[in-house]
Amino acid sequence: MFPIAPDRIRLRSAACVPGFLLLIALHGTLHAQSVLLQGTVRDRNSYRPIQDVNISLTGSSIGTSTDVTGTFSLRIDHADADQTIVFRHIAYDTLSLTVKMLQGSPDVLLQPRIIPMQSAEITSARKEGIAARDLPQRVETIEAREFDVRGYVDAGDLLRTDHSIQITEEPSGRKTVSIRGGNADEVIVLYNGVRLNSTYSNAFDLSLIELSDIERFEIIKGSNTALYGSEAFSGVINIVPKQDRDYTIRAHQQIGSYDSGIWGLQLFRRFGQVTGSYGIRSGGMTRAYADFPEAALTNSSVHHNAHLNWTLPAQDDSGPNVLTTYWRLATQAFENQRDVERLDDRNHVASIQYSGGIGPVHGLTLSASYSALDQELQLTGNELSVDRIVDEDGLQMHAEKDWMLGMADLRFAYQLGHAALDFSDTQRNVRRQTLGVESAVLSRTRHGLIAIGKLHGETGSSFLQTFDFDMSLRQDFVRDTHDDTILRSDPAEPSPARDHSWDHTLFKFAVNLKGVQDDLLLDVFLSYGSNIKYPSLLQQINAPGVISTETTAASLEPETNRSVEIGVTLLREVPHRAVTGWEITGSFFQNSYTNKFRSWSSAGVPVLFFDNVDNAQISGFEGSAGIYLFEKKILTEAGLSLYAISDQAAFPFKSAAKRTLSMKLDHEGYALHLLYFSEGEQIGLLRQSNGEFAEVELPGFANLDIHASTYVAIGKAQAFINVSLRNVLGGGDVLLSGLAIRDRRYYVTVGIQY
Repeated sequence: MFPIAPDRIRLRSAACVPGFLLLIALHGTLHAQSVLLQGTVRDRNSYRPIQDVNISLTGSSIGTSTDVTGTFSLRIDHADADQTIVFRHIAYDTLSLTVKMLQGSPDVLLQPRIIPMQSAEITSARKEGIAARDLPQRVETIEAREFDVRGYVDAGDLLRTDHSIQITEEPSGRKTVSIRGGNADEVIVLYNGVRLNSTYSNAFDLSLIELSDIERFEIIKGSNTALYGSEAFSGVINIVPKQDRDYTIRAHQQIGSYDSGIWGLQLFRRFGQVTGSYGIRSGGMTRAYADFPEAALTNSSVHHNAHLNWTLPAQDDSGPNVLTTYWRLATQAFENQRDVERLDDRNHVASIQYSGGIGPVHGLTLSASYSALDQELQLTGNELSVDRIVDEDGLQMHAEKDWMLGMADLRFAYQLGHAALDFSDTQRNVRRQTLGVESAVLSRTRHGLIAIGKLHGETGSSFLQTFDFDMSLRQDFVRDTHDDTILRSDPAEPSPARDHSWDHTLFKFAVNLKGVQDDLLLDVFLSYGSNIKYPSLLQQINAPGVISTETTAASLEPETNRSVEIGVTLLREVPHRAVTGWEITGSFFQNSYTNKFRSWSSAGVPVLFFDNVDNAQISGFEGSAGIYLFEKKILTEAGLSLYAISDQAAFPFKSAAKRTLSMKLDHEGYALHLLYFSEGEQIGLLRQSNGEFAEVELPGFANLDIHASTYVAIGKAQAFINVSLRNVLGGGDVLLSGLAIRDRRYYVTVGIQY
């Protein structure tokens, strides 16, 4: 895969000497010489470069670290061929090589570990993840090496491989995420900590996230987050972008099923302490209905994104100060020729973030973001057609301060959110009475105050050495206003939509026990808390009292949730065996809802409406078991999720069971991922070809996905190719409005970077 390049790691003499003398010197001592060691540190299995590897000369203060490309440069004065160079990284075994050994090695290969080394062994430039800032709970981290160039179309395709995540794909190409049987508006999606959910629907379209500039996904499963919003009844997904890249220019082309084609171009450049990047991605596809093949579904999209990262020097040992700006513009177009439907969507986000200190004040995190959504939607039913225009503008601000007081950590945060919605809904009907909101200007202003306390201590036990006891308080103040509301009914009637002022206090706590020995790690936690979710502006527009004269319920009430969870993780590392190690995780949780939001439909109307049900509940068990083989070259993993859902209408099209079985192989730059999965039956409301909704049961489903990829070095450039096969076992007999949703698909991706 990577041909031997003697100039990658070499010794350069500061003095000019004849070649035969240098050869003799290299096999003996190198006293009184200055040498320069240069090379690349790679993962032993994947051959991918490793960033932030600490490199030091034993018995001295001389050292360096690898950059984003895995390369290093270390100058040693008065070098000796037998002197030892040590390579350390928290996720890899420590490696010691002599100067003489480094001379004959084209690359330095590190063995990945099952149990990471203690963080005290390494100083890393990587910022802590969002989970470390919140309460202990079940967290999954998907690193870039798990999805980079593996042919996933977007973030939705990647996340569906998790056994507790379900992705819903609409004919328009829009993809929303559900965690633990919950709904899409119960998952908060963040981009580097900045909230992406629309105030209009409280959901986010994951097809807008392209994977080429992503470093990792951090997934918090459960509702006991305090820092990232009370609406996270099911969980939080934080998308962390890459700050550095191992290329200057990168291009790729993907082709596949449905005449799909996606091309992308990414640019990256470093200017001293400033890094900048820009990426563009464009593509589309055309599909035909199975029951109406002459009509087509067409999708097209263009995504732009840009980053600017500036690392400022710190005044003391508190660490660097970092200023980051981000901009994204995504446009989507969809047309359904059979049902005369279309969608034009323009999503715009810009943010600025600062972390570090200001004068004598350290531990600050400050951010501000602006978002704009412009959407035009046309829907058609057998009795009604709808032309809907949505213009939403949002502003968010976040300020956070940390204090470390010996055994205790304190974190205080203030959040401000304001969104304005200009809404119009033109309806043309044949036989229905005109009801509901025709146009309105709505706004929501929200203030959040958060306090989190973490107490760390030692138990005195020989195994479960440490404990954490965490508590949080969150106070929310929400005000909704409705201006210029125009109804389709008699304009003399008062509008049922009204202003609201809500405030709630939420309390959560968690206990966490951890134990680490040489080859065993145990992590146990218990969490409990309450959450509140306010009706989105979309739900308020489509509340019962707004669209029906037969109900006295003029508006929706906030939905509350109480959650308890117990989780355990056990890892075992077995060095120098065929079975390198194993990992077992398990969680039991229960979510109890009051005033649960529920969607329902009216015959002949191509939109959904919302009301409250008194009580609902989801309880469940999630578990996984993984075995690492042949020095972590192979990971085989099985996942299981089982849920008891009390009211299927409140959680439509959510499987009560999902099982996954996967095998991941990394060997000398080649990668292979096999994923077998099965999902239980799903019940919900589906749009029929006549425009009406009906309760439909989707039977259980099982299938197999295959992803294979490799890198090829071409001089200083690298080419990559990926083949992805989805649902290779077939089973495309389940239709969504005549469109197969469980059909076989293929994608081929090729690219090059320099």
